[in-house]
Amino acid sequence: MSAEHEQGVREGEAAREEDFEERRGPYDWSWLIMGARKAASLPGLVMAMSFIGFGALLHSMNLPLAFGVVTDVFVWALPGQVVMTDNVSRGLPLLVTAFAVSLTAVRLLPMVVLVLSRARREGNARWPEYIAAYFIAATIWVMAEMFMGQVPRRGRVPWLIGLGCALISAMSLFTIAGFYLTGMMPKPLAVTLVFFTPSFFLLALVGGAGPRMDWLAIALGLVIGPLTHLYWPRLDLLAAGIIGGGAAFALARPAGRSTA
Repeated sequence: MSAEHEQGVREGEAAREEDFEERRGPYDWSWLIMGARKAASLPGLVMAMSFIGFGALLHSMNLPLAFGVVTDVFVWALPGQVVMTDNVSRGLPLLVTAFAVSLTAVRLLPMVVLVLSRARREGNARWPEYIAAYFIAATIWVMAEMFMGQVPRRGRVPWLIGLGCALISAMSLFTIAGFYLTGMMPKPLAVTLVFFTPSFFLLALVGGAGPRMDWLAIALGLVIGPLTHLYWPRLDLLAAGIIGGGAAFALARPAGRSTA
């Protein structure tokens, strides 16, 4: 065995031992504040504009502000909040609303798994991971991809919790601001705020689209949405999502492997 090979083996073993040590041990909770500070960033600003639009949407639908703030805290994913707000404003049954919101939340599971797999440490209580998982939605997933690599592993779960607490608190305030600003602004500007949230929703779908199936589902949703609004106005979003998504899956799913 050459000296270079032996050195490479030793370096590989040392790196594995270092990685093993990094994955174990207590969390460093001093990173909680660092995570909260990171809420004041470009993704946080984009999120703030979206929640101002959400507050304007509540105002336009004559829904109470308290309802919107409660969804900020307990739903904490703007697409699900928009669907819930739409369904409640139409007086749909609770089970239908819960089903529709649950469909929007399914997409968050892979994000939670990916982020926590890079953050958790072995040998610790599970409750910090459960709290961090609660906060993970699309924006925090993006921010974790952007910034979490700069955080040592011992501080990542506290960092996520601090970031999530700061964002929920701030977005609740921006929802309140949007709700009251809509009544004080000129009507064209108020209408712009109302449409900011669904526009952000559409842009998020386009930005996250990958395979052909995603693009087909978006296109079918844009075509089917007006029709479902015309014929089933109380179930238009849910119907358009199920029909468009189901049709896209049937038309664009990968062909099964042939067996020899």
